[in-house]
Amino acid sequence: MASHEERKSAKQAQIRAAARRLFLERGVAGTSTDALAAAAGVSKRTLYAHYPSKERLLQSVLEELIAEPGRRELALASSMPEDAQALHDALATFLRAVLTTLMQPDYLGLARVIIAEVPRMPEIGALFRETVPRPILSAVVRLLEHGQERGLVSFPSAETAARMAIGALLTHVVMDGLLGDGSPRPPPIERVDDVVALLLKAGRPAETSTERR
Repeated sequence: MASHEERKSAKQAQIRAAARRLFLERGVAGTSTDALAAAAGVSKRTLYAHYPSKERLLQSVLEELIAEPGRRELALASSMPEDAQALHDALATFLRAVLTTLMQPDYLGLARVIIAEVPRMPEIGALFRETVPRPILSAVVRLLEHGQERGLVSFPSAETAARMAIGALLTHVVMDGLLGDGSPRPPPIERVDDVVALLLKAGRPAETSTERR
C-alpha cells in the first residue's frame, strides 16, 4: 500500500501535468481553477489543498521543468573544483544542463506565455525570475567566486562574468528557441565549451612579478 507521502506526491504530479497542458493551451490568465480541477480529475478543495494559488502551481510546474533534464548537473556538487580544469569542467557541465533545460519545447512554450502575460500579471514575471534565471545565475556566481577564492580566476565582478557566460547561451535560447519557427535547435555542445574557455581566459589571474622571473 502506498504511503501518505507517496499518494500526496502522485496527486501533485497529476495536478502539475494537467496544469502544464492547460497553461500551454490557454495561458495562465485564461486557465481557471475550475478548469484545472476538472483536467486533473480532482475537486477544487483538493486542488487548493496542494496548491493554494494558481501562481504557486505555475511555480511548481516551472520547477519540475527545470529539474527534469540534467537533474544531477543542475544541482551543484558538494565538492567544489580545486584546479583550473575542474573549474572549466564544472562550469561546462552545469551550463550544458542549463541549455538543455531551457531548450525544452514545453519550457519555451511556457516562457512565451509568461512573457506575453507579464503586462497584465506582473506577479508571474517576478515568480518566473526567481524560479528560473535567478537560481541559475546564483549557481554560476558561486562557482566563479569559489574559483576566485582558490586563485583560479579573477574578475572585477563574479556576477557580471556569470551574466556574460549565461547571456552567450541565451542568444541560442532566444534566436533558435523562443523565436524559432519549429522544433528548438540546440547548438552543438562544443559551443558551451567555447563560451567557458573564453570566460576563463578573460578571467585568468595576472602573473605576479615573481612568477614572471
